[in-house]
Amino acid sequence: MTEPFAALKRGILLVPGGMGTRREVNNTAFLADLKRFAEESVYCLAVCTGSVLLSKAGVLDGKPATSNKKSMAWVKAAAPATDWQNCARWVVSGKYYTASGVSAGMDMALGFIGDRFGREKALSVARGMEYVWNKDPANDPFAC
Repeated sequence: MTEPFAALKRGILLVPGGMGTRREVNNTAFLADLKRFAEESVYCLAVCTGSVLLSKAGVLDGKPATSNKKSMAWVKAAAPATDWQNCARWVVSGKYYTASGVSAGMDMALGFIGDRFGREKALSVARGMEYVWNKDPANDPFAC
């Protein structure tokens, strides 16, 4: 079992993106562990190019998802089985949430909180962080 996942049992799995995804995208042992934990999780959230790892693990096959727009050509080439959404700040597909980048990941996390605990709770968390929440997952000023 891959060490970072050793303590995870069941709950929310967050898959970060970044340059490390390029190293792990073809790591079959890592992807097998990721697939198992993603499938066992109650919810699975990915930020930026973390979504390509979920796709390569096979859990986003045929599902809509998004990723960082500056990396979208690489993402689509690396993981063509996912229905990649070019114009989306974040995408929800069942228990899977994917966000296009870091700030979109903040918006997605607040959207997730809103979905699970209500919009007022999400707004309260945003106010507490002094964060202006982009509440519309289709409002992606970096791609649309």
